[in-house]
Amino acid sequence: MKKEELREAAVRFRTALTKYRYAVAVLLAGALLLCVGGRGHDTPKAAEQDTQAFVLADFERSVEARLARIDGVGQLELMLTLEASEEAVYASNTRESAGGGQGGSREQSITVVSDSGYGQRPVTVKEIFPTFRGAVVLCEGADNIHVRCAVVEAVSTLCGIGSDKVAVLKMQPGE
Repeated sequence: MKKEELREAAVRFRTALTKYRYAVAVLLAGALLLCVGGRGHDTPKAAEQDTQAFVLADFERSVEARLARIDGVGQLELMLTLEASEEAVYASNTRESAGGGQGGSREQSITVVSDSGYGQRPVTVKEIFPTFRGAVVLCEGADNIHVRCAVVEAVSTLCGIGSDKVAVLKMQPGE
C-alpha cells in the first residue's frame, strides 16, 4: 500500500510541478538571490573609505610630486596653510514648542540612519572642503623667472588661491 501511495504522491507532485513550473522557478531564483545577495556588499571598513577625508600632508605630497615635474624646478618643498578645515553639514530635525509668555523653546536632533547593519551614522547633507590661506614653495630653480611663474600658476590653480598668496623662494643648496 505504501508503494502505491508514494507513486500517487509523486504523480501529483509532478503534475503540480509542471502546472506551476514558472512560479517554482521564480521562488527558487528568489531563494538563490537571498542566499548569495549579501556577499557583494562592502565590509564596514570599505564603507568607511567611501568618504575621503582630507589630509593636508597627503595633499602637499601630491602637489609636490606634480610641481617637481615642471622643467627647471629641481628639488622642492611645499608648505600649505589652511584658512578653514574640513567640515560636514548634517541633516537635522528641529522641533519647536510654544511656551507660555517666554517664547518657544527650540530643540534640535541629528537624523541618523542605519546602513546595512554597520551601525548608525548621521545623514550628511554636504561636505565643505578646506580652504587654503597661502603657500610657500622652496625650490632650487626659483631664481629663474619662468620657473617661478610656472610654480605660482600651478599652486594657485591647484589650491584655489590668488597668486599673491603664493611665495616661491630659492632653496639653499645642499638641503
